[in-house]
Amino acid sequence: DICSKRAITFNIDKEGFWYPEVNLNLCTDCGLCEIVCPVLNSETVKKGQLKEPKSVIANHKNIEVRFDSASGGMFTAYAECAFKNAYYVGGAIFTDNWGVINYVSNNREDLLKLRNSKYIQADAQGFYKQVKELLQAGEKVLICNLPCQIAALKNYLHKDYENLITVDLFCKGINSPKVFRKFLDSLEKKYESEIMYIKPKSKDLGWHNLTLKIVFKNGQTYYGTKDTDFFTKAFIYSNC
Repeated sequence: DICSKRAITFNIDKEGFWYPEVNLNLCTDCGLCEIVCPVLNSETVKKGQLKEPKSVIANHKNIEVRFDSASGGMFTAYAECAFKNAYYVGGAIFTDNWGVINYVSNNREDLLKLRNSKYIQADAQGFYKQVKELLQAGEKVLICNLPCQIAALKNYLHKDYENLITVDLFCKGINSPKVFRKFLDSLEKKYESEIMYIKPKSKDLGWHNLTLKIVFKNGQTYYGTKDTDFFTKAFIYSNC
């Protein structure tokens, strides 16, 4: 997003992750991409953190919200408060083909899409630029993302905004979108139907089973727990 020459594109590598490639015919060697990269500037990013941040444990008071959330429903609490106070809210949503993108909206109905973890690499192209445009226009924004993405956003913005609230979520790592798509393809073949609904960490079979719930257009439902679901097990053991 920082490259005004559009010299950087993201292509899928052999393992199915998006990886940046630079078109040297367009690149002017300005160095802006290296300046905002949170990985290349990790020490600077760390210096900006609180030395002893206060920690609290909390969950949403509404049992229905907790039941419908991946964890304790705190993102929903933040988002509901933000929407109520005329904020834009940003996070990750599924696309129509079950990929994941970063998305920002001031429509409270989008909370259902933004809620819940997605567990695969998200496409963030254009997201940082959109957030900056909203902030510069005086809009209030709340963003919930992975720590690396929040660091990238703050580096990209290059200054603090009083109208921006960021929420980092604990991250175990990202999975390959290609592996996830192949997994879904195998289930669609088995159930002979397209997928219409995906729910990571469904509570239908209890709170501790990490159940992946998938509903198909023919009415069938798949429940895969941490002990039976191939994708969930691959994630837990950091295989993909």
